[in-house]
Amino acid sequence: MGIYPGINGDRVKITALVFLMVLIFLLHFFIPTEPHYYHRLHIILRKLYYLPPVLAAAWFGTRGAVYTTSIISAVFVSHAIYYWPGNYIEQANQMGELASFWLVGLVPGYLFDRQRSLMESLARANEETLLALVSALDMREKNTRLHSQRVRDYTLLLANRYGVSEQERRIIGIGALLHDVGKIAVPDHILLKSSELTAEEWVDMRRHPIEGYKLLKRIEFLKDTAEIVYAHHEHYDGSGYPRGLKGNEIPLGARLFMVADVYDAITSERPYHSPVVYDEAAEEIFSKSGSQFDPAVVDIFRTIDRKSWLAIADRYQDPIEYSDKGIQQLYYEGL
Repeated sequence: MGIYPGINGDRVKITALVFLMVLIFLLHFFIPTEPHYYHRLHIILRKLYYLPPVLAAAWFGTRGAVYTTSIISAVFVSHAIYYWPGNYIEQANQMGELASFWLVGLVPGYLFDRQRSLMESLARANEETLLALVSALDMREKNTRLHSQRVRDYTLLLANRYGVSEQERRIIGIGALLHDVGKIAVPDHILLKSSELTAEEWVDMRRHPIEGYKLLKRIEFLKDTAEIVYAHHEHYDGSGYPRGLKGNEIPLGARLFMVADVYDAITSERPYHSPVVYDEAAEEIFSKSGSQFDPAVVDIFRTIDRKSWLAIADRYQDPIEYSDKGIQQLYYEGL
């Protein structure tokens, strides 16, 4: 991570770091060195110079520590030369402190970088595991894993335009990827049935958001994602399931996902219908604004050019032609 990343949370950290350095500089430069008790205060203030490199190392790693320590060093050397021009012993003491600034900045910076790299490797491993899981689930329904990945990318396209934070984006992406994980609890004779489902079978089918929520909420790093899975079949007007949530009671990630899922459903090849073109899909989504979909999300959909949607579709083309007639109506019925 760079010292000047474009994430709001990092901007706050940079601002705090700059403010702290300026405060230390001003106090150190403008408090006189005489009488003796002021000199003791100067010694204390010199210890505060250690704080910015450590904070920069923790927040931004080695690169941040180098930038911050370079600034600290330049100011600190200027102070030593200006206030102690003939006191070589004092200058030597301060040069020793200068070397220690680099030590306390670079060592933690390296360690934080190493920890961050390990965490990123773990996150990639988790993502690969989740991709394998959704691949198996989609293949069970005679689909490919590409449906879940397309829906995730469509949802993130909306989320990016909506302006969510990086943390929210991650949660929403995983939620979209795992939206149908609860179908692992749906018996094959229902999930893969080639004829119309009975009323009792629909009851079982519509339990999959609940089962997905119960499964994911037990996993610490998926607890927030579980809320999206729980609500991904709710409708903005309260006509959805399983809880009949309405409006902003539905998590934002689920409201974004609804539009993405329906768009993918009607523009992709399915056993029960042929795909439609972008314009027809857009009209279908526009017609359900305020009923099935959040009008604010539909407005976001309008602002995204068709090339962005088609680029994702091209990236995840399904290589399998459907021959089985199972799963009929599932997307049109809101499954």
